Amino acid sequence: MMHRLLLLILLLLGGVQTDAKPPHFLVIVADDLGWNDVGYHNPEIRTPHLDRLAAEGVRLEQHYVMPQCTPTRVALMTGRYPSRFGEHCMQASNEQAFPLGTPTLASVMKDAGYETALCGKWHLGSKVEWGPQHYGFDHYYGSLAGAVGVYDHRYRLNTPFADTWTRNGEPVEEVGDSTDLVTAEAIRLLKAPREKPLLLYVPYQAVHTPLIPKPEWMEVNRHIEETDRQWYAAVVSHMDDCVGQLLHTLDETGQRDNTVVLFLSDNGAQVHHSGEQYPPPDFRLRNFSSNKPLRGAKTEVFEGGMRVPAIVSWPGELAPGVCDAPLHAVDWLPTLARVAGTEAPADTPLDGRSVWPALTGDAETQAALEARTLYWAWGVEKRRRVALREGDWKALRNGPKAPWRLFNLVDDPYEENDLAEQQPERLAALQERLDQMAKGDANQQAP
Repeated sequence: MMHRLLLLILLLLGGVQTDAKPPHFLVIVADDLGWNDVGYHNPEIRTPHLDRLAAEGVRLEQHYVMPQCTPTRVALMTGRYPSRFGEHCMQASNEQAFPLGTPTLASVMKDAGYETALCGKWHLGSKVEWGPQHYGFDHYYGSLAGAVGVYDHRYRLNTPFADTWTRNGEPVEEVGDSTDLVTAEAIRLLKAPREKPLLLYVPYQAVHTPLIPKPEWMEVNRHIEETDRQWYAAVVSHMDDCVGQLLHTLDETGQRDNTVVLFLSDNGAQVHHSGEQYPPPDFRLRNFSSNKPLRGAKTEVFEGGMRVPAIVSWPGELAPGVCDAPLHAVDWLPTLARVAGTEAPADTPLDGRSVWPALTGDAETQAALEARTLYWAWGVEKRRRVALREGDWKALRNGPKAPWRLFNLVDDPYEENDLAEQQPERLAALQERLDQMAKGDANQQAP
């Protein structure tokens, strides 16, 4: 009874429909997809399904994540900055990301009566005993570790995490492209009869390296002359087609109008790679992906490393449009929970907040989001990088020995005009604020 009362109150406050059953949620995460690597930002790239989703939904044009995979997944699952859990969460890792019992998006939804499933890349603990089933997922399928071979589905050989492809804790040997297999599993779940609403989390490995494009998608992208860029674009188009299959399944099963679809990338594009995993062995990709016109790339705290393509859609509830408010991956646990009529446990120290009112056009929420403070801490020791955005201003440091930089993101969204020397007092104030934010970290450090 209390849960139903909370559902009604939250839906009324959030401007969400109250005359329908709780919505399903489909959360799709691309891996290493750059700002300039979707058709609605760059028509050179063929992504018709994402373009349609963007046209019919809300484009999130200032959506931030962490500058690398594991940290973003921590933020998305927990609603907390990854540095809150310690340095092992501040870069790609195979270790257990957060303690058992930590509230997650899946556990919060499960407690609210949802069926929960993951198809794809977990990368928050690469052993079965650290897997998704211990954090609220009823069903999971895919890689416990990071990016695997496209066809052999194995992680780094000669490590304890090599055989990572599993279904509900059991090793799986299958034939096929990993993106296709994940999509097929997700479609099976979408078509399965159920009595409960569904949270389906689909974190693709694509378009992370290694890249092995299919000939049909190379043909689609034959207009791109550079070989490395064409390879990458073909993999992007393939992933886009798989997203289209998921959306088509929602349509044909009559679930689309009652499904919130969220799409985002886990970090900015990698831009170049040494190529050690590519066939043939001497093949190297250079400048194959793009964050233009944003500055920087994956693992950097410039905008290009952590401002990513993102879309949210709910037909009939969210009007098509653009949201320019600064959002962050930490916001989605409280936001989706609110839409579902629930919330994280009261003692959960969330860094995110519900942004749903801003998506529906609430000016007060939009203004609050534009003024708030966002904080990034990535990497350890010599690679430690930090940034803080407060209002229009952003201070950053791309390494302990790198200079501090200061940008006004409204006047200078591409971070071309460093104002650190012209405005030292403002920079000092942001540095002090960053130090305050870092006090909530498990290791309590900021360079």
